[in-house]
Amino acid sequence: MPELPEVEVIRRGLEQTAIGRRIARVEVADDRVVSGPPEVLKSRLVGQSVQALSRRGKVLIIELEQDCLLVHLGMTGQLTFWDRKREDDAGFVRHPSTGLQRARQHAIDKHTHLWIRFEDGNGLHYRDIRKFGRIRLVSREERMCSPMLQSLGLEPFTEGYRLEPFERLLAGRKRSIKALLLDQHLVAGLGNIYSDEALFVAGIDPRRVASSLTRPERLRLFEAIPAVLARGIDLGGTSLRDFVNARGEAGGNQEELFVYGRTGQPCRRCQASIERIVLAQRSTHYCPVCQKAGIDGL
Repeated sequence: MPELPEVEVIRRGLEQTAIGRRIARVEVADDRVVSGPPEVLKSRLVGQSVQALSRRGKVLIIELEQDCLLVHLGMTGQLTFWDRKREDDAGFVRHPSTGLQRARQHAIDKHTHLWIRFEDGNGLHYRDIRKFGRIRLVSREERMCSPMLQSLGLEPFTEGYRLEPFERLLAGRKRSIKALLLDQHLVAGLGNIYSDEALFVAGIDPRRVASSLTRPERLRLFEAIPAVLARGIDLGGTSLRDFVNARGEAGGNQEELFVYGRTGQPCRRCQASIERIVLAQRSTHYCPVCQKAGIDGL
């Protein structure tokens, strides 16, 4: 599913294309992707212009003049800018690494559940094959009180991301560190991919009990999290299955991953085979040499 880097890549793309455009029409093809009555959403959006794009964890925030759209992409959500001057791609593109096919700019199809048309004829398309994503309309004043944002944890790349509260959140926790990293109450925006990557960079076995980490290990993990997230952003996000940026293009981080999805392949540091286990009901990838379990580990 899209994690913080993928949402940030989309945010930056829409920031270049959508800001200042005024909404002329909104269509909702499937009510399940919208929180609340779709008719209310449609009537309130028309006439407002896009003022800014922001993000909290994995949630994209489209700021309008009076309201905000909170967009959580779920597992397979795609939010792309539709350029009226650009022809829709007739087919698909095959990614050179994963082999999966992904659309570039596409016409509205059965998986396009919401679309917005601006007064100038351009638009936004929300496409979601599995329909786990959610779009919520809130006023600008209410946005931080929304359930989608209220309980999120530390936000990387902000002044609030500090070692002391990070260590407090780990203290006394008996869950595995991998399971804890997936909890959005700890660090907002981390998912399966970047949790595995951060633990590799920090040299920590994902099965370690969180409270067993030493202070040097906690510091390494604290620093590794924004490092792997920034790397993912710089490389345009990770396109393993469904992620595309605001122009419908695949990212490049999947070519540079250290451990995630590389079962049986040689570690980029030590050449040992990357192993896969299941933790917290999620596939977990690690190097058994670079990430040896500590004394108080498993």
